[in-house]
Amino acid sequence: MTDGFDQALVAAGIALLRGDASLTVYPGGVPNLSPPAAPPYVVTYATVEWPPSDADALDGVSGTPMVRWICHCVGGGVSGSTPEDAEIAARAVGQRARAAWLNKRLVVAGLDCGLIRQEQGAGVPTRTDTTGDPVMDLIVVYRTFATT
Repeated sequence: MTDGFDQALVAAGIALLRGDASLTVYPGGVPNLSPPAAPPYVVTYATVEWPPSDADALDGVSGTPMVRWICHCVGGGVSGSTPEDAEIAARAVGQRARAAWLNKRLVVAGLDCGLIRQEQGAGVPTRTDTTGDPVMDLIVVYRTFATT
């Protein structure tokens, strides 16, 4: 039996991201769609860790989960668009993810959650032309912690 905290933390973060009703969110990867998913969208992968912390119990029992969301902010794929257009579109998706998460606090029963912070900024976007039009993928990482 589990306490359910890991899944609750991940789901609460995805719910914040889905608060932007016009942004398509794919937790765990893009499904095999026909036709393929068209940008813009964000793909999120989540990890939950229980590292040692000064906030742990006096007996040393870990009680401070940390959740990370790795976001692939995808833009472009529009007929006739340029690589610059695709990069701008990917950056816009990244800004929407930032608006949904940065400085927000998850609400999870049984946990006291900290503010969501950006752990890794947007680096250089990765380009793909597999759709025939340039598509850019910009990776950004957000994290938060909680105490039990």
